[in-house]
Amino acid sequence: MNQEQFGQFWEQLRTPLKAKWEKVTIEDLDEIQGDLVKFGSVLQRRYGESHTGEVTTWANRRYSHWTGNYVGYLDAEEFLSLHKEVV
Repeated sequence: MNQEQFGQFWEQLRTPLKAKWEKVTIEDLDEIQGDLVKFGSVLQRRYGESHTGEVTTWANRRYSHWTGNYVGYLDAEEFLSLHKEVV
């Protein structure tokens, strides 16, 4: 997921983002406002380390979930088995 896609899907991303990273506050979400770089910065501030790879993977999976495009993920089978009720 690139910056443009992250921004376009921001409203849909807020709830799952908060569920995944519980230390992120509502104020943090308001600060992020669909900015992928700010998202990474907020995670670093809250968790004390860079989560760039994890952020990218998470965002790509969310986008793939919405678009139905799971091709290219090495762990697609595991991901699909965890989310089979949605597929």
